[in-house]
Amino acid sequence: MQILVYLYDPVEQASLCHMLRAWAELSCVAMDIAIMQAPAPPQAQSIIFWDLDSPYPPPVLQDAGCALFLCSRDPQRAIDSYSYHPTGFLTKPFSMDKLWDAMQRCASLWFSSLKRLEILSDRLRIGIPFKNLIWAEGTRRGCLIHTSHQCLSAREPLYQLEQRLPATIFTRCQRSFVVNLSYVQEITGNSLFLNDGTEISLGRGNKSSVLEAYQQFCRLRYSQ
Repeated sequence: MQILVYLYDPVEQASLCHMLRAWAELSCVAMDIAIMQAPAPPQAQSIIFWDLDSPYPPPVLQDAGCALFLCSRDPQRAIDSYSYHPTGFLTKPFSMDKLWDAMQRCASLWFSSLKRLEILSDRLRIGIPFKNLIWAEGTRRGCLIHTSHQCLSAREPLYQLEQRLPATIFTRCQRSFVVNLSYVQEITGNSLFLNDGTEISLGRGNKSSVLEAYQQFCRLRYSQ
């Protein structure tokens, strides 16, 4: 799967590519981001961002495995874009929130490109998308892995599991817990609260490193 970008303004193009790389890193999606040379035909299995403010008309998609997002500084041009049946319309300047919403609209295309954690649980080999892993807890016999859908046990020690997790979105908040920063709702006092209602006490020596990791995550997630 590729993300193809064609924007007439090189500054806008660079800004969007930067946000797309941040999105791919935080979502743990293996995708190539390439600059599209107009009026080159779109490639199959691609997500295309096309500049309506350019002199070139948008491509007409024939492949259902593609998504087309049209971009303009003029919100009124969204009406003009209807004839191209786009997946979505983005108003410039771009923002991370708008981009995340756009990528969610074509999640079915990039779902298979999600990077996964391979574990052995009850003699079954399971691939868990990093994006869906909320937190992991060390136990005497290995660890418990809490995902957005279920809780799984693994014989692998937590410290070994942690080494296989992307450091950009995962951090150890105390000796027995590793959390996905994407699911952090609040850090208050000596407690960390997750979106699934879990409260985890911060270790005495971990609070400053957790706050620093979360601040770095937020700068990447919400950067303009």
